[in-house]
Amino acid sequence: MPNLRDFERRLGGLVEGLFSKTFRSGLQPVEIAKRVVREMDDAKQVAINEVWAPNRFEISLSEDDAPRFQQMESALVTELKQVVLETAAERGWGLVGAPEVELFIGHDLRKGDLEVEPSLVQGEEKVPPAAVAEAAEAGHHGELLVHEADSVHRVRLDKEIVTIGRLPESDVTIEDKGVSRRHAQIRTKDGRSTLTDLGSTNGTKLNGQQVQSRPLSDGDRITVGTTVIEYRRV
Repeated sequence: MPNLRDFERRLGGLVEGLFSKTFRSGLQPVEIAKRVVREMDDAKQVAINEVWAPNRFEISLSEDDAPRFQQMESALVTELKQVVLETAAERGWGLVGAPEVELFIGHDLRKGDLEVEPSLVQGEEKVPPAAVAEAAEAGHHGELLVHEADSVHRVRLDKEIVTIGRLPESDVTIEDKGVSRRHAQIRTKDGRSTLTDLGSTNGTKLNGQQVQSRPLSDGDRITVGTTVIEYRRV
């Protein structure tokens, strides 16, 4: 399934990098995604002219598994929502609202087990199949994996210019003394992203080399201050 392969690739940097020891064995993120897709299929509702799939998923993990997912919970939830959109688009299903995903601890579950409770939760407006396809396609942008301390958070490059700096209004706000208030920006145009230093005090490095402006390639590592940001082309 293409959308599940994309899911594995997008989360691969986290699972193979910072959390490689954590996910060496036991329940894997892709198993959760596969279960969500299965529940979408099982719980879909067939109307006269359209098929509506669940858009909300309450996912329960065992007490043993839940702690392993805590540090990457935000990234996992984001990617599971994208799986919901892509699956609905691929199969021509509509959604009654935007995708919602929430993780819980299932105290009665054994290690490796999970429960997924799907439901159709009415949003401000329904998302028919054509709009679902547009929303799924809109999710295919570049993205940044920002490594700070013992956590990683994901930022989608979903607008033309994404700013990086210490200012609270930055698109990527980094609390690192080596980072300038307005440190750098990434401009995406015609499917290509370019990193530009904004006259920062300590400069911006790309794959270990100081740069002023440089096109980005998948897997590039940006360093601002002591913070490493990985660029992924989705």
